[in-house]
Amino acid sequence: MVVVGLGIGVALTRFSAQAKTVARQVDRYQEHHLGRGLQEAIGAWLRQQNGRDLLDVLEPTTGHAMDITLADGSQVSVFLRDAQGAALSNLTGRTDRQIEEGGLILRNLVVNTTNEQYLKLTRPFGPATISINSAPELVLDAAARVVAGQFSERLISELQTLRSQSVKITRTELTRASTSAGLSSEQRAAALRIFATDIQLWAVIIEVRAGRGMNQGRLIARYGGITQIRVNSRNNNSGNPMELGAFVTWKAISINDREVDLGDLY
Repeated sequence: MVVVGLGIGVALTRFSAQAKTVARQVDRYQEHHLGRGLQEAIGAWLRQQNGRDLLDVLEPTTGHAMDITLADGSQVSVFLRDAQGAALSNLTGRTDRQIEEGGLILRNLVVNTTNEQYLKLTRPFGPATISINSAPELVLDAAARVVAGQFSERLISELQTLRSQSVKITRTELTRASTSAGLSSEQRAAALRIFATDIQLWAVIIEVRAGRGMNQGRLIARYGGITQIRVNSRNNNSGNPMELGAFVTWKAISINDREVDLGDLY
């Protein structure tokens, strides 16, 4: 009886492990194809924007781009958010100047953050430039000190004033803020070199709401990933359409969190 009991227990354990493995494989398969399908849908939506700035067509506060109604009645909402605000942590293959300036920014972050904060404020891929519009305060401070040196406090104050107005900071406004802060021509050039006003790196956040049954309208799944979106300037006959790159990351996100932390997507 003991031997039979142990044999049954081992068999059930193996069956349970196999079932969990199959379930994980099915989940990965579904997420992979969901990502591919959404990539095609988002790409089609981007081509319809005729090269317009994404920040001008997205919903200002949420980044909502579009909704897709599926055959079962469920609704997929697509949100795009500027994901270039973190500092680049992998400087391999960059120019000597980018390595020097990027290294100084990372050093400033290390000094002023915890290990957990540092990981959330840095990214291992994407452009070396940092979004002037979405950079968290600690990243903005770390980069501004590299740009402006002894005038960094003035520059930070000018940039914070612009950001408090809740409007997109353009290249012209960045130059004007640098001038007002008393920066030299070399420092103004550094500001334009380190900070980005035209964004390439974007977070794509997907929310799925049930279309039928007792859960109708309720959030049942959420996914997110990072990709690059560029304007194709080579095809002038189609209004410079935007091109969506492959997802660099793609993962399921908890539906219990009210806000999505972009640091978890890098």
